[in-house]
Amino acid sequence: MKILLDENLPRKLVAALRAEGHEVESVITLRMQGLDNGRLYQFAIQNFELCFTRDFGFANNVRQGKSPEKFKLLRVTLEQKPQDEFIKDFIEAFRSADLDQFQHGDDWPHN
Repeated sequence: MKILLDENLPRKLVAALRAEGHEVESVITLRMQGLDNGRLYQFAIQNFELCFTRDFGFANNVRQGKSPEKFKLLRVTLEQKPQDEFIKDFIEAFRSADLDQFQHGDDWPHN
């Protein structure tokens, strides 16, 4: 799966998801920090299948529009913790999640 991580998620999450066998980039690895959400969203739709963000406004805005056919943006709602603990929780939730059960713009893993 091709995954994009917003800049508000830990950098180490890229390596953790790559270790799970996914193609992963982040706004940081792509050096796109500061890009407005509209332009980032268009880029993500064209190049990825899934995007994770912690940005409530970003997720709320995409919910208002038409859902893309082969792309989903999810807002991560895991509790903020030290980076390594957060990544462990994220990977555990990701492994057990049925992403088909989530709609574009949903909160994940808590809906």
